[in-house]
Amino acid sequence: MFGAIFLFWLLSFSADARDITFSPVSGIGKFQKPLTNDDGVDIATGSDFSGLMTFANLPYANCFTASDMEAYDIAILGAPFDTAVTARPGARFGPTGIRQGSRRMSASFGWSMYTGDNSYTSWAEILDCGDAPLTFLDNTVALMQLDKAHKANDFKPCLHAIVVWPKVVSGRKAKAKEKSLIPRIVTLGGDHTSNKPVGTFLHIAHEEGLIQNSSIHAGIRAPLLRRKGDIRNDLRCGFDIIKARDIDRIGVDGVIEKLKKRVGNTKVYISVDIDVLDPAFAPATGTAEVGGWTTRELLSILDGLEGTNVVGADVVEVAPIYDNPGETTVLAAAEIVHSLLTL
Repeated sequence: MFGAIFLFWLLSFSADARDITFSPVSGIGKFQKPLTNDDGVDIATGSDFSGLMTFANLPYANCFTASDMEAYDIAILGAPFDTAVTARPGARFGPTGIRQGSRRMSASFGWSMYTGDNSYTSWAEILDCGDAPLTFLDNTVALMQLDKAHKANDFKPCLHAIVVWPKVVSGRKAKAKEKSLIPRIVTLGGDHTSNKPVGTFLHIAHEEGLIQNSSIHAGIRAPLLRRKGDIRNDLRCGFDIIKARDIDRIGVDGVIEKLKKRVGNTKVYISVDIDVLDPAFAPATGTAEVGGWTTRELLSILDGLEGTNVVGADVVEVAPIYDNPGETTVLAAAEIVHSLLTL
C-alpha cells in the first residue's frame, strides 16, 4: 500500500512540473471527432468494430443465389462443418472465429510492412460471401451442399433441352478477366474434409484425377497409423513431404525452395491446416500436434510463394472454443488468410 501511494505521489509531483495539454482529437484524426453538439458526427463509417462482421471488414454479398450481382475476383467463403473430425469437434465455428480474428484488418490498414502491398486495394475485387448453409445432421448432404456452393454452371441434358443450374460462387464471371475468367475462393473452415470443392479429401481427390503428381505436404509430424503404408500411399497419391523439423536443417528459404520446385508452373491450391503451427501458437484446433512451426515461420513461407499460380486456398481446422483469452489461434488464422490473399 505504501509503495503504491508513494508512486502515485511521485507521479503527481512530476505532473506539476510542467503543463501537459492533449489535443482534443487523439489517435487518427481522420476517423475521430471531439464530442460536440455538431450534427455532422459520422456514425456510419470509421469503426472496424461496428456493423455486421465480415472478414477484414470486406463488403458482404449473398453469392449463393442465382440473382445477378457486381462482379468480383476473390470470394471469402465459410464452411462451418466439423462432423468428420478425428478428434475434438468445434471447427464449425471456425469461419466466425477467423472473421473475429480479422476485425482490426481493413483496406485502410492493409499495407504490408514486408511487401509494401495492400491486397485489399490491388487488382482483385474481394468480398465476403458468408457461410455456405451446411447441415450438421448428415455428412453426405453437407458436402453436397458445399459442392453446390462452389459450382460453376452445370449443364445437364434434358430431352432436347439443356438445363442450366444456377451460378453460385465460382460460376460467375470475374471482374479482372485478364487474371481469371471466374472468381477464386478462399475457404474458412471447418474441418479438413471441407477443403475440396468436390467434398473429398486428398486420397479420394487423387483417385478422381483432381490433383497432379506435383503435390506436397509441409510441416508433417503426426504419428502414423501404418509404419510404412501411410508414406507409400502419400507417394502413390502424388505427394512429397517436408517434415516439420526439416526447417531446422534447411531453414525457411529451403522450405520455400522445395515447395516452389515441387509445384513448378502448375495451378496451385494451398490448404493450410492450422495445426501446422505448434500448439503454443495455435491451441484452438481439433488435433493439436506438438513440435510444429511458429506463426512467423509459416507467414514467411507463404510470402515466399509469391509468383506461384495460386487458384484457390483455405485455412481449416480452427476450433475457437479451445482458444485462449488472447485469441492466439484466430488471430494467426486471419493473418494467414491475409497472406494467402497477397499471392
